[in-house]
Amino acid sequence: MRKLLMISLFILALTLLLFGYWGLETQSGRATFDEMDGLIPFFAGVIGGMFLLISLIWLTINRFRTGKFW
Repeated sequence: MRKLLMISLFILALTLLLFGYWGLETQSGRATFDEMDGLIPFFAGVIGGMFLLISLIWLTINRFRTGKFW
């Protein structure tokens, strides 16, 4: 169960980071999220970064505790 949660959190983090990148850095994303709406992909990217950091820390702790990577 922990392994599934860890993988799900990692995939969610990557999805949020990709959405944040698309919304802020691409032409179509900037056209969709103009002016104040640009905060949505910005905060999605920030939350995705935090989730990625949490999942990598969790993965590292799990590796040292069990001796296995997965």
